Amino acid sequence: MKNMKISSILFGLLVGIVFFILLPYFFIQLNGYFLLPVYSSKLFTVLGMTLMIIGENLFIYCSRLFLIFGQGTPVPIKPPKKLVVKDLYKYSRNPIYISYFMIFLGEFLFFGQLLLLIYFFLSLIGINYYVKYYEEPILKKRFGKSYEEYLKKIPRW
Repeated sequence: MKNMKISSILFGLLVGIVFFILLPYFFIQLNGYFLLPVYSSKLFTVLGMTLMIIGENLFIYCSRLFLIFGQGTPVPIKPPKKLVVKDLYKYSRNPIYISYFMIFLGEFLFFGQLLLLIYFFLSLIGINYYVKYYEEPILKKRFGKSYEEYLKKIPRW
């Protein structure tokens, strides 16, 4: 059990480092290489930092809901044993992904690099396809009728 917690944390950190640090860094470097526009203002910087902080806190909060109510994690190697339909999950089936979108948009606003805006839009498209065609079918199999009912009542976003 303890090894599974550690492996879930390590997996989550690895994914976080790749998607929230390394890929944005790559796009910032690419933006400079191609001499693409950089948008900068104090308002964008403050709004970007605010979105990133809210997104990070939302992710942590929703991850705790998975631990408490789902008896698992958002990480695929230790998925929840129970369907989480409480708290924010009463309003959206995917508040964790919404937190990702907030962080990606916040990174664009904070750094102002045009390619980070493209990364934000690519993440919207990619995550939507991932949820619709991969994650939801798995959850239908895992949770059956209760998930089917949840899909009917609660919007994806």
